[in-house]
Amino acid sequence: MTDYKIPPAVEKAVVTRIYAQADEAQWPHLQDADRTRLYQEWTEDPEIGGRLLGFVEQQANIRPWLKDCPMKEYERARRGEGKYAKYVTRPAATLEQMVAATLGPGWEVIPGSTQQKPMRARIREVGAEDEERHFVAGTAANLKHLVWPAILDRSAGETWPWMICVVDPFRAPVSPEKKEEHRRVAEFLGVRIVYFSEM
Repeated sequence: MTDYKIPPAVEKAVVTRIYAQADEAQWPHLQDADRTRLYQEWTEDPEIGGRLLGFVEQQANIRPWLKDCPMKEYERARRGEGKYAKYVTRPAATLEQMVAATLGPGWEVIPGSTQQKPMRARIREVGAEDEERHFVAGTAANLKHLVWPAILDRSAGETWPWMICVVDPFRAPVSPEKKEEHRRVAEFLGVRIVYFSEM
């Protein structure tokens, strides 16, 4: 991806607009065809594609920039992470909020331990300095990416327990069949899977 010199004011206007529309369209639950349609609409929209055109050389570069820059970061931005987080108008739960919701208010994210891709951190009970766990969160569609850090840790002899937090959206809940599949995976890997109900 070419590093286009898009002025901050233009980037702010464009990203704020597409994030609001992605939120309205329930982006995380859209099929590929619906996402393709939205990308086309954004490319043709004078307030989105029209603003970008002078900085990305040609219209054919608008969609790749939208996809590889702001939309690639959309989920992280919704959860308060990354450079585009400031453009989100309706943020989703943060990692800290998911930890508190699934384990209770007596748990905390260890400062400086947060990592991305997938979103994860080390956690502990408040006041317990030597009882850490790993906590990783994401959607059911990305389960393979959520368990991969645990697999790597296990293969290297790491022994801290792993907790996989699957976001369970109210509008598109994880099916009982998927939850059973998750249970089998968790048992096989020796990890714990919890669900975070998200409105």
